[in-house]
Amino acid sequence: KQELRELKLLQKMEQKQFQDLSFKAQFTKDQQDKRFEQERVTLLRSYEMDLDGLVRNQKQQVEKAEMQQEADLRATSKKIRAEQERELKDFRESQKQELRLLKQEIDLMPKDRRKTAFRDKKVKLEAEHEEREKNFLEKLNENHESSLRRLSDSHREKIALMERQFLQQKQQLMRARESALWELEERQIHEKQQLAKRQLKDGFFLQRHQMLIRHEKELEQMKRMNQRKEEEVLKRQALEKRALPKRIRSEMKAREMMFRESIRISMASNPDPDVERNRLKKFQENEKKRYRAETLRFELKHQHQLEEARAAADTTIKELEQLQNEKRKMLMEHETLKLKEQEEMYTRELKEWKGQLKPRKQCLEEQFTIQLEEQEAVFGPTHPHILPPDLSDLHHHHHHRGSTRSSLSSMSAD
Repeated sequence: KQELRELKLLQKMEQKQFQDLSFKAQFTKDQQDKRFEQERVTLLRSYEMDLDGLVRNQKQQVEKAEMQQEADLRATSKKIRAEQERELKDFRESQKQELRLLKQEIDLMPKDRRKTAFRDKKVKLEAEHEEREKNFLEKLNENHESSLRRLSDSHREKIALMERQFLQQKQQLMRARESALWELEERQIHEKQQLAKRQLKDGFFLQRHQMLIRHEKELEQMKRMNQRKEEEVLKRQALEKRALPKRIRSEMKAREMMFRESIRISMASNPDPDVERNRLKKFQENEKKRYRAETLRFELKHQHQLEEARAAADTTIKELEQLQNEKRKMLMEHETLKLKEQEEMYTRELKEWKGQLKPRKQCLEEQFTIQLEEQEAVFGPTHPHILPPDLSDLHHHHHHRGSTRSSLSSMSAD
């Protein structure tokens, strides 16, 4: 009963140890998963903040460049129009000079022809002046528009270059993020495998520890059982040894009585005390020898019984130790097999993960290529030329002198 209680207590202790180890392993695994997720979130958030900062900086610089572009366009337009106003003034002054020369030429003619000739030549000259001024104004407007277009194209190229540089910076940051993510994933796979390996070893260490305690308990119980058997043998032999003299004396007494009776009967017809005494003496000596032989045989029997019991006990101990050694060996082989399987599983997982890196990189680069193509579609050669709204009226051509002068005056006022 005591051994049964010890066995049940040992089983309860082993179950509790396994439960504690299992709870600890699961808790550690959950903590590792949470840490892995937090590391991933932190990494992505850090790069997301860098990306947001880059986008904000890009937006600010582009807006600043666009504002500078509009300011440059207005300043250039104002400067060109001021120069064109002077050119137009000189042009009109030359036309007035031609009209004055015409008057001087008419004054040299006879008086009766002056009025008619002046009227005809003035009409002709004014028509020429109007046509020349129209062409002159068109040329001025074309020069104004082409100058602004060149400036706008230059600004557009600068903004396109900025956009390309920003896109390259953004893509480089995304490449760095992907690279950091790969390093994090690889390290986490390795740490996960190390934890699984350590927990597997902890489990087998506990099994070995429990097996050692159980084996010690089994040996202890076996030795106690053998000790009890030996004590039972010794106890039985002691009882037999104590009963032996009494039994032999009783047998000797009975045999002597029977021997005396047989002598008396045999010598009843011819009694001879000396012969009877000699025969009795010889019988008693033989009985003593038989008693000693019986005692010796009895002692040898007990000795053989004790030796056999001890030999059987030693055999059971050796068999138990051999069985325990085989169990320990099987446990070690099982641990080696499990560790090998764990290592193979880690190798497969790492290989599968590495196999996904190339497609992931290709997908990322394809996205980058699409982004570059979209940007080229926006900032490429086919991008339409756009001027600020307040400068769009510079493209109107005026054919009448008054309206043209008014337009130039208004542009000069800008």
